[in-house]
Amino acid sequence: MKVSYEGKAYEFENSISVREILKKLNLNSEEHVVVVDDQIYTEDRIVKKGMKVNIFKVTSAG
Repeated sequence: MKVSYEGKAYEFENSISVREILKKLNLNSEEHVVVVDDQIYTEDRIVKKGMKVNIFKVTSAG
């Protein structure tokens, strides 16, 4: 699967949980939103081969 984050692309061969993707990229789940094939995925969801993943940093406008 292809994972995009801040203009960089990463490749993962096997199915993997959102939690593991964030861990491998050293990203905090509370500061990022993971969108898989145009749907928001929670940490426990599994991302399968061939899916397109985009990770966005969440910022507060307070």
